[in-house]
Amino acid sequence: MADKPHRKNDPGALRLKLLDSAAKLIVDRGLPALTLENVAQQAGVSKGGLLHHYNGKDALLGGLFDMVVEWFDTQVDAVIETDETMPARFSRAYLQVIANIDMSVPAEKRLAVLILMLSSDPHYCARWNSWVDERLREHHRTDTSPMARTLRLAADGLWLSDLGDGPDSVASTRRDILQFLQNIDTGPTTLSTDADKGGH
Repeated sequence: MADKPHRKNDPGALRLKLLDSAAKLIVDRGLPALTLENVAQQAGVSKGGLLHHYNGKDALLGGLFDMVVEWFDTQVDAVIETDETMPARFSRAYLQVIANIDMSVPAEKRLAVLILMLSSDPHYCARWNSWVDERLREHHRTDTSPMARTLRLAADGLWLSDLGDGPDSVASTRRDILQFLQNIDTGPTTLSTDADKGGH
């Protein structure tokens, strides 16, 4: 009996293509442009092919959110691994990833998608806050000081500046801001904080 031909389709690659197409639509044309028809056309597949992987717009948005947060989480961990300074370790990595965003790189441009989703849907805000809470519990010994919180809020401000294409989105300005914030004394490592009691 002849061998069965190998499948040429790669479901994982197609899902990634669909998510990338959805991200491009949101970045280029805004959330209202995100329809199943537009995503299918952008990805070069049929609407039925899209629905085979994502059974509706909510499922597609959920997959997109998970993809972007996973990418962001991986980038933060990569910075933490190279940082030998303990105080505010997670917060400084959080700031560095956001401050070093290059909007000309598609993978990094996805972060604009995330902030758009967070600014428009309480459901995704809650999921994002859950991710932040989880990471802060993991780093509660080092990242509950006022300075650590200040670094994270500064990073969020840069994010908002990107969203509106503000004057601080210029690469040279962002580098100066990052350098200034990273040179601030973050204080001693916190060994017992309000995070131990459930706060952050």
